[in-house]
Amino acid sequence: MQFRKFRYAMLALGAALVCAGPSHAQSYPAKPIDLVVGFGAGGSTDLAARVIAGALEALWKKPIRVINTPGGNTVPAVDQVMRAEPDGYTMLSDSQSQSSLLSVAVKTLPWKVLDRTFVAVVAQTPNMIVVSMDSKFKTMADASEAMKKDPGSITWTSLGGAGSQDFMFRRWVDSIGVDIKKMRAIQLKSGAEAVTLTAGGHVGIGLSAWTGIAGAYQGKRVRLLAVAGPERYPDAPDAPTTKEAGYPKAETMYWLGISGPPGLPQEIVQKWQDGIAAVLKDPAVIAKLAKVGLMPFYHDGKAMRALVQEEQDIATKLWAN
Repeated sequence: MQFRKFRYAMLALGAALVCAGPSHAQSYPAKPIDLVVGFGAGGSTDLAARVIAGALEALWKKPIRVINTPGGNTVPAVDQVMRAEPDGYTMLSDSQSQSSLLSVAVKTLPWKVLDRTFVAVVAQTPNMIVVSMDSKFKTMADASEAMKKDPGSITWTSLGGAGSQDFMFRRWVDSIGVDIKKMRAIQLKSGAEAVTLTAGGHVGIGLSAWTGIAGAYQGKRVRLLAVAGPERYPDAPDAPTTKEAGYPKAETMYWLGISGPPGLPQEIVQKWQDGIAAVLKDPAVIAKLAKVGLMPFYHDGKAMRALVQEEQDIATKLWAN
């Protein structure tokens, strides 16, 4: 008799727990969400995060506050999310700088990058290689030959030392067998600054995304050697891809994603994934992303984790050389 009572009690508890899971998922979000951005306001990462936040806010009818936490190679921003309660109310606007490349930029991190909960990739854009209109480099092959012959004579633009564009440039240089330490990186704060110095002939090779080069390219102040993406860029159809130019290993897309603290419940991850997939189909969201040079690109959390792991492995080898 006692065993039967115990068994019925356990069955009732199990039923209650089963019912509790879906109701928790259905009630989320029940209060404002903080979306942490590891850069200052006004940059492409910040602007894209605000596009996604605004769309999800309209969908969920709950505020999503973009919290800018710049500096420290994005470690303060990531740390804020890594130490947050895994309840879905503190999330990270993620990218290569905060994930794939962070361990090469900062050797002693207080946590492991892969311990966070990866939710989804939401958008991407190709990196681009430019030179001044007066440059002797007409193609990637011209620049590659110059790097092989005299690497010390080549300067290139670097954003923080371990960003998406640095990743692309190192992959290119490594693929042609050149020691990047013999070249000189010009450390800058933005892709726009990189293009301005390149257009003026102060730097040999400039690296940026479309938002950084658009004005100078359209004003015929820089030459676009190649687009480091799988397809030609719609606004610059005459520029080849790095693969078409003969350097497939240089192909590197900058991407934007969403992550959460370690241990984020699957039902909350699913809520974000469903919401992101829905808003990325909205023409208004697509148009807003285009204004900041990004194209919608959805990868779920599993695919995002695999991407981060792959890029992290490549970066570890590249920065060791």
